[in-house]
Amino acid sequence: MAEGAAVYFEDHKESKDLGRLALRGATASVAIQYGHGVVQIVAAVVLARLLAPEDFGLVAIVTVLTSFAPLLIDFGLGNATTQRSKITRSQVSSLFWLGSGMALAVAVFVAACAPLIARMYGEPRLEAIALYSAITFVLYGLSNQHLALLRRTMQFASIAKIQILSALAGLAVGIAVATCGYGYWALVLRPIASSLCTAIGAWRVCQWRPGFPVLTNEVKSMVRFGLHVTSFSVVYTVARGIDRAALGLFYRPAEVGYYQNATTLYDYSIDAALHQLHVVGSAALSKLQSNPAVLRQKYEAALSAVAFFIMPAAAILSVTAEDLTVLLLGEKWRAAGLLLGIIALRGIFQVVDASQGWLHLSIGRADRWRNWGIFAAVVQVLFIFGGLPFGPTGVAVALVLTSLLLAVPAIWYAGRPIGIGGAFVIRAVGQQVIGAISAAAGGWWLQTTALTDYSSFARIFLSSGLCVFIYLIVVVGLFRLTQPIKVAGSVVQDLWRNR
Repeated sequence: MAEGAAVYFEDHKESKDLGRLALRGATASVAIQYGHGVVQIVAAVVLARLLAPEDFGLVAIVTVLTSFAPLLIDFGLGNATTQRSKITRSQVSSLFWLGSGMALAVAVFVAACAPLIARMYGEPRLEAIALYSAITFVLYGLSNQHLALLRRTMQFASIAKIQILSALAGLAVGIAVATCGYGYWALVLRPIASSLCTAIGAWRVCQWRPGFPVLTNEVKSMVRFGLHVTSFSVVYTVARGIDRAALGLFYRPAEVGYYQNATTLYDYSIDAALHQLHVVGSAALSKLQSNPAVLRQKYEAALSAVAFFIMPAAAILSVTAEDLTVLLLGEKWRAAGLLLGIIALRGIFQVVDASQGWLHLSIGRADRWRNWGIFAAVVQVLFIFGGLPFGPTGVAVALVLTSLLLAVPAIWYAGRPIGIGGAFVIRAVGQQVIGAISAAAGGWWLQTTALTDYSSFARIFLSSGLCVFIYLIVVVGLFRLTQPIKVAGSVVQDLWRNR
C-alpha cells in the first residue's frame, strides 16, 4: 500500500502529455459528472412528484444557512494539497487531522444553532432538519484529503465514479423514505447517505492512510493558502445562498421551493460541469506555474473550448426550461420552469467567471481570489436585495445581471499577475457569447410565435435544433471558430484508441 500511495506525493512537473491528459481527464470527468447530474435530476423528478413544494422549501432554508459549513471543513486544504508543487505524507496527515477536527467543530456548532434557526423562521420543523444535517459535515471531513490526492494525480474519472455511486445510494434512500410517507425527511437523509458512501469510496480508491500530524512551517504555509481559499469560498457561498435565505424570510416556503428546484436543475445541468472543469483546470494549470507563457496559452485554449460547448447549452436550457421542467417535475412545478428560463441565461457568462479559480489557484494567489470574492459578494448581495421586492423572478434576474457585469473583470483581476487582460478574455470567448445570445433570442422567438400550439416534446426538439443551427452559423460560419471542434475530435480519437 505504501508503494501504491507514493504516486500521490510526486512533485509537480511540466509534461508534454499534460494537455492530452488534462483533456482526457476533463472529458471523462465531465461525462461522468453529467451522469451524476442525471442521477440528481432523476432524484429531483421523483422526489418532486412524491413531495410537496413546502418540503423542498423547508430543507432549502437549512441548506442555505449551513452552506458555509463544508467550506470551513475543507478550509481550502484540499486545494493546498492539489496545488502544492511538493508535498509529503506527514503534511497531508496534518491537514487531514486539522480538517477532521474542523468538521467535528462545525457539526457541533450547527447542531447547537438548530433551535435558533427554528425560532428565527418561526418553523419548529427546522430544528430537527438542522440537527440531523450536521451529520454530513463530519463525514465530509473524513474524505477531503483523500479526494484531494486523487485530484493531484488527475484521477478525475475515479472521483466522478465515487460521486455518481454515492448519488445513487442517496437517491435510493430518499425515494424509500419519501415512499414511506415521511415527507421532508427524504431530503434530509438523502445527503447523509451520499456523504457516507463518498467517504467509504474515497478511502477505498485512494491508498494513502493518515499518520501522526506534524506541524511544520510548510504545513503552516499550506494552512495560510487554505485560509485565503476558504475566505473566498465562504464569502462567495454566503452571497450565492442569500437569495434563498432572503426569500425564506419574506415569501412562503412554497415559493422558496419553486426557486430551489429551478436552481437545482440549473446546478446539475450547467453549474456541475463548470465546477468539475474548475477542479480539472486548476489541477492541470498548477503543473505550469513555473512557465507563465505556456500557462496563458493553455488557459486561453481551455476557456475557448469550454465556452464553445457550455454557452450554447445554457441558451438551449433557457429556451426549453418551462417545457423541460413540466415534463420532468410535473405541472405543479411550472413556476419553477419560468424561473429556470431566467437563471439559465447566467450560464452564458458564468463560464467566464467560473474560470477565474483556474488562474488564482494555479499561480498560488489565493489571496487575490479572496479579495475578489469579497468584492463580488458585495455586488451580488446588492443586486439580490434590489430584486427581492419583485419576488423570485426579480432575484433570478439579479443573478443574471451580476454574472454579466462581473465576468470579464473577474478574469482581468485573476490574470493580471501573468499578463491576462480584458482583451484576452474577449478574444477567447467573444464569438461564443455572441453566438449563444443569438441562439437564445432565436429560440425564444420560435417558442413565442410559431410553437405555441405544439406539444412540449415538439417545442423542446424544434427550439433546441434552431438554437444549435443559429449558434453554428454565427460561431463557425461567420467567425470561423473551429479549433474547439478539432480539440473535441482529438479527445474522442484519443479515448477511442485507449478504450
